[in-house]
Amino acid sequence: MCVTKWDKVLIGCIIMASMFGLFIVKKISINSDNLYLVIEVDGKEYKKVSLEAAQEQQLIEVNSKEGHNLIEINGLNARIVEADCKDQLCVKMGWLNRANQTSICLPNKVSIKLITNKSDIDIISY
Repeated sequence: MCVTKWDKVLIGCIIMASMFGLFIVKKISINSDNLYLVIEVDGKEYKKVSLEAAQEQQLIEVNSKEGHNLIEINGLNARIVEADCKDQLCVKMGWLNRANQTSICLPNKVSIKLITNKSDIDIISY
């Protein structure tokens, strides 16, 4: 089978169109408008912080009967920076910077989640 110059052009156009499509889908499926950090302790909302307003570094201490957590907010990023649990998985989770990302400290029953004021359903959900 002979591959012509126009076959190569067609294949190149298809590859470029698919790459452009992937970029567009990723761009519209990640919603970072009006991010809020929701801190929950034992399944109940403890505090809700607007990340748009918190441009400086901010530390929030969460003390409960299960333990102690320290949450850091820096611009549009948030993380659990300190916990008194054994495994430290919540600290190792690192920075959250996109909507619907979550970090949970199970022993202390503390969770943090980034949400937006728009729907939690993104374009990729079925």
